[in-house]
Amino acid sequence: MTRRLLAVVLLALALGSACARDEARPSGIAERWLQAVSDLGRDGLREDAQERLAEYGTAAPIDVPDAEDDERTFSDLEVGKARIQGDVAVVPFRVNARIEGDRKREIKGALALAKDGDSWSVTEVAPAGPQDRVPSEGGARPASSKPSQWLLALLLGVAMTVVAIAVIERQPLPESRH
Repeated sequence: MTRRLLAVVLLALALGSACARDEARPSGIAERWLQAVSDLGRDGLREDAQERLAEYGTAAPIDVPDAEDDERTFSDLEVGKARIQGDVAVVPFRVNARIEGDRKREIKGALALAKDGDSWSVTEVAPAGPQDRVPSEGGARPASSKPSQWLLALLLGVAMTVVAIAVIERQPLPESRH
């Protein structure tokens, strides 16, 4: 029984890791780049943010001259689905910049990305066009799963629960202390 249980656990781990996507999506790179821009405003993270900016692109960061000091520049950010043509992608975005005096300013735009080996690199920040909409504005989500992937995830969850119950039930009961 122990060998069968171990085989089921290993199978579940293998199936779980097979569900992971290890590809760099333009929308994911754009989101990481925007997070790095946001962290430029924080004293303790500024150096790390500059390294991440260089890792994710060559575009000049979005400048918010009246941003709050020692805070994330953006209180929130959102990216949309990338439009990809060959080795170029455009990702719409919307951010809310923290402005001095506890105010916010919405900034919309589009990030141009170029294929960089097996990843993408942010090369330009442009104003948003009429087709550049994020999900909260009715645009497409950056990523989604197929129904078959959701079903597989559900079945894996049930299988792992059954295995956990079987393992727990096979444990010996402790001796009573009277």
